[in-house]
Amino acid sequence: MASYDWMAKYTPQTEWIERRGVLLWLAFFFIELGAGVFFVASFFESLPAMLTGWIVCAVLGGGLHLVFLGRPARFWRIVFSSGWQTSWISRGLIFVSLFLLFGLVHLALVAWASPVTALLVTVDVFAFLAIIYGGFAMNYVNGIPLWNTALLPVLYVISGLWGGAEVVLGIALVSGEIGIGAGVEEWIRILMIGFLILIPIYLLSTRYTSVTGQISVKYITTGKWSPLFWIVVVLLGMAVPLAAVISSFIAGLEAITVSFLYLAICCGLAGDLSIRYLILRCGLYNPLIPISGAQTIPVRG
Repeated sequence: MASYDWMAKYTPQTEWIERRGVLLWLAFFFIELGAGVFFVASFFESLPAMLTGWIVCAVLGGGLHLVFLGRPARFWRIVFSSGWQTSWISRGLIFVSLFLLFGLVHLALVAWASPVTALLVTVDVFAFLAIIYGGFAMNYVNGIPLWNTALLPVLYVISGLWGGAEVVLGIALVSGEIGIGAGVEEWIRILMIGFLILIPIYLLSTRYTSVTGQISVKYITTGKWSPLFWIVVVLLGMAVPLAAVISSFIAGLEAITVSFLYLAICCGLAGDLSIRYLILRCGLYNPLIPISGAQTIPVRG
């Protein structure tokens, strides 16, 4: 792309979604999913679910994040330098590192000794910060209206906790902890309603914020990426879990087949992963020169 394109065209960001950038998309997802699983599971004292969340966050999320940085052995420089004062990437690595450290100690105490309430509260605080950090890292980019909205961190918190609650329910079914199913279902119901409400509000608010935001939303809803949005995010990621929740509310959780519950969980996670991809892929920079009728360029596949 010619450098002058930045002056008069709505330019898609590529650093966080193309080539190595795909790793960051997956890292954000797995860090928030793992932390969400741990956070929700901690309220039900489910050791298998907490351990699963910790592993997902550390191995998949943290591992992919370090690979994205290019030189994983030097990540400590980001953590211990003064960059945390201005960089959400630095803050995020600190949040994730402290969550993993304190979380590992808590898991050890649960397995072999007696857990400490103050430690668990500390772990959950850093788990919550790990969930929200990706949204703030993107929100900090002023030049991309699709990201630069206060609703984005809120959306990431709700989706991270919803995905975490879904995984906890799936683990409870596998491990035989059926007793926590009803409680986890309440989490899923509330968080899913929040997700269903927030997605259209987020897109509509971005659409009417600026011309660049309008074009970004157009790419998502009616443009090249609309099949991914309507089929995976809306039909699979929203409609299928909603059907499961309605069926559970009417007939009870025990009346739903396990296979349908697993299908609803997988669809919900696929929808969450896809909406994150769309937000990264369709984020457009404002032109440096705000001219009427500025040209658009296609968002590459």
